[in-house]
Amino acid sequence: MRKAPLVLVAAVALLAGCSSSVESTESNASPASTVDPRGGVPPGYPLDKDVATPLVITALGPDPIPVTGTDGKIHVAYEIQLFNVTPRPVTITEVETLADGPDGVVVTTVGEAEVAARTLQFPAAPVPVTDIAPGRTVVLLLDDVYDSRDDVPAEVTHRITATLGTASPGSEAFGALYPDATTQIGGAVRTSTASPVVIGPPVAGDGWIADNSCCVMNAHRGVVLALGGRMNGAERFGIDWMQTGQDNAVAVGDGTRNEDYYGYGAELLAVADGTIVTVVSDRPDVPPKILPEGVAFEQLAGNYVIIDIGDGNFAFYAHMIPGSVSVEVGDKVTRGQAIGRLGNSGNTTAPHLHFHLSRAPLPLSGDNVAYEIDRFTFIGAVDVEAAPTDEGIFVTVSEGPNAGERTNQLPLYSTLVNFRAFPDVPA
Repeated sequence: MRKAPLVLVAAVALLAGCSSSVESTESNASPASTVDPRGGVPPGYPLDKDVATPLVITALGPDPIPVTGTDGKIHVAYEIQLFNVTPRPVTITEVETLADGPDGVVVTTVGEAEVAARTLQFPAAPVPVTDIAPGRTVVLLLDDVYDSRDDVPAEVTHRITATLGTASPGSEAFGALYPDATTQIGGAVRTSTASPVVIGPPVAGDGWIADNSCCVMNAHRGVVLALGGRMNGAERFGIDWMQTGQDNAVAVGDGTRNEDYYGYGAELLAVADGTIVTVVSDRPDVPPKILPEGVAFEQLAGNYVIIDIGDGNFAFYAHMIPGSVSVEVGDKVTRGQAIGRLGNSGNTTAPHLHFHLSRAPLPLSGDNVAYEIDRFTFIGAVDVEAAPTDEGIFVTVSEGPNAGERTNQLPLYSTLVNFRAFPDVPA
């Protein structure tokens, strides 16, 4: 079952020194450490000739924090931006992630079809983006996967192979400056040395589906928005929590009432000790199975709560039942304390909790933060394309070979986890 999504920039430090006396030769000398031996030419490009490059490749966002998923692997999720400066369409045929520089080993390879599936165009395209049009910029969503944290390189860059099409009319001479095929290096990303934030669960009970979770392309991974003057992967580690009940049903009956859904009304819990900084609780629930139209940007989250959990981290809970919020701004909360109830307000098609962590007390503008849940039981994978019947709406669950207790992991896309016992059948 699909839910609508709620629908990153490097900072440059300029170091300048001045002397109090023009007579001091030593103090006026430029430190050798500030001199770039390549004169500003990026690694991977020659120093004996100029090279016309069709693409400008840059990394977005903060240094990514590696996170352990329920597959037991280490995931490093981030985005790179590709700007086609030519008058010719560019087709990306392969993207290779290279460890520790242009001459490093290949750690991930993404082929043409997967590149198209992971490419975002602005404004959004209704179909997968196979070409970067002249003068257009796209964002490529990447997820490098490693067996252990020790395998994660301190830095990666990318080798991008592409072909160029026919120049637009009147631009043939300019287009001829560029080759018909190119391989470029760019989009260097430095891996953060920080650890993921470890939290408790935002809900209790068994049968919780981690829908739209990291790291495949889905309604959260594809949310890269222009906010605060920058492009931001606003829901990179967001999860839509939906609950199943008996026989893997997410709802009884035809699912046209919010009360038909097992998770509707479930208590939402503080994931850590903290302070309430934002409360919105007066927006109506919407009917399920229908995507509401004309929802204002500031109302996409419906009713929501934001908790300052310390160290610059904020926990965001969205789509709550109107009037169900049991805390006020300024309240101190403890881990596991109930703060409200799961609902269906805002931009949503079924009752669920949208949850993520951010570096700012805002729903979408802050850096999205990698986190892990300290303890839960992993059950298996879920096919979230729910099948409605006369008795209810059901999902298919495939129990995993490694089912069992997990500690300090992020539930990945469409996994089923337990936090306690099954709820009662909805009334």
